Amino acid sequence: METIRTFHASTEEELWHQVAYDMASHKELLSYSALLQQNGTQIYFDTDIDLGGGFEGGISSTNFMAPVPEHVSLRFALHEQGWMDEVGKFFGMEDIELGYPDIDDAFIIKTNQPETLKSLLADPTIHDILLKHKSCELRLHEDHDEDGSELVLTFSKDEAILDMAELREIYGLLFSLLQKLKQSA
Repeated sequence: METIRTFHASTEEELWHQVAYDMASHKELLSYSALLQQNGTQIYFDTDIDLGGGFEGGISSTNFMAPVPEHVSLRFALHEQGWMDEVGKFFGMEDIELGYPDIDDAFIIKTNQPETLKSLLADPTIHDILLKHKSCELRLHEDHDEDGSELVLTFSKDEAILDMAELREIYGLLFSLLQKLKQSA
């Protein structure tokens, strides 16, 4: 089982310096998991590369997950808009438009609070990061496991992101969204 590394820091710079040093110390980085703690905020991330073998191709993924205060009532899901989604929308599939043409055109958006989500995603920097990772899924949802359920913010992509700048950028996106969610509650 993969060891989950834990890093604590008061600044993002210090935190990612620790992560970069640790990741660089691994010769072959096929799987990496870490819990990042900054100023009372916890964000877990992992990257995984399965090379496959024989006739099967490999798979890879990057996932970020952060607990959200339970009193937050907003729920949402964004995922890349593909041709099947276009057909689905023709037949009545739900897709909220937030009024940001770049985001509305790139993603299928579902939410219980369109105006709250619009406000949460107002920063153009958020748009840039999401558009850079159009094949991602960004969700605020209940996660159920054997210990019960927990409200979580997740970012997932079927690609192992090993570039430190990109990982840090996604971390910054989640950290920023978490701070906004905490302030709005």
